[in-house]
Amino acid sequence: NDTAGVGFNDAAPRVPVGGNTGTTLRQQRLNAFQFAANIWGAILQSNVPIKVGSTFHPQPALPCHPTSAQLGEAGPAAINKNFLGAPLANTWYPQALANSIAGTDLSGGINDINAKFSDLIDSGCFKGALNGWYYGLDGNPPQGQIDLIPVLMHELCHGLGFLTFMDITTGALSNTNGLN
Repeated sequence: NDTAGVGFNDAAPRVPVGGNTGTTLRQQRLNAFQFAANIWGAILQSNVPIKVGSTFHPQPALPCHPTSAQLGEAGPAAINKNFLGAPLANTWYPQALANSIAGTDLSGGINDINAKFSDLIDSGCFKGALNGWYYGLDGNPPQGQIDLIPVLMHELCHGLGFLTFMDITTGALSNTNGLN
């Protein structure tokens, strides 16, 4: 979902690292993202493809300060209830799970998960990662870099539905955007 020349479209040259054969920043980011998606794909059971829209150059940018940084965020693009095959009536299901249960794409082709990741980490804005993201696929980041794969796995997990749709203080349904 990035615009030309930034984020997942950044053509800056890179040296392959840790099993990631990409020779541009764009390709290394895409390779890492696909690697994480393949791990989830090997675990999940669904006949309906899960579509993820993502950006590595979010606007507005995710916060990044010397002592703290938001590495990324993701969630279901929509939640559904009372669809054909839903196990429980009046129960909200994240889009990817609802699609899997229903055996069809309930979203009409839109993304099931929306995700964004901070490209600012590569600028050294966070003291915990002065050397930016580690785009390797081997789980062996050098000191001063944050391994992107676990962050991708974690955020995709939220997009798959490991989150709450309720305000934990009031019990009210949170943000009603994307309800079906």
